[in-house]
Amino acid sequence: MLAPVLQHPVEALLCLPFLLLGLSHMTRPGMWRSFFVELHAMGPRGVIWRSFTLELWPAVAIVAFHQEWTWPGILLTIHGHALLAKIAIGLLAPELGLRSLAMAQTHGNRGFVIGGAYLMAMGFYCLLRLVL
Repeated sequence: MLAPVLQHPVEALLCLPFLLLGLSHMTRPGMWRSFFVELHAMGPRGVIWRSFTLELWPAVAIVAFHQEWTWPGILLTIHGHALLAKIAIGLLAPELGLRSLAMAQTHGNRGFVIGGAYLMAMGFYCLLRLVL
């Protein structure tokens, strides 16, 4: 039998980043809000920066190497495809990407706490896939 990491390499790759980013979003939402406000102030360069540093690598890893269309693996597959669509929209229509970044100013810290809970859930999903 293969080791869990070899059976689920994408989950192994993303487990720790999901958990760490999720915990950070939940415990330090003001830091993330400030960061996203600064990205928004950069204009389209902020959209590019967010897309290429935070979102593109997990999206590509999932879309390229995790095409599981049955439960529960479909959860991660859908996340990857949705993230890649978000990146494409933001890069092809930067005004929409900027609207997304502007939500940090209008929605406050609560959105980051909710986002952090989602990232934590994805991290725990990946962890469960590795240990079960």
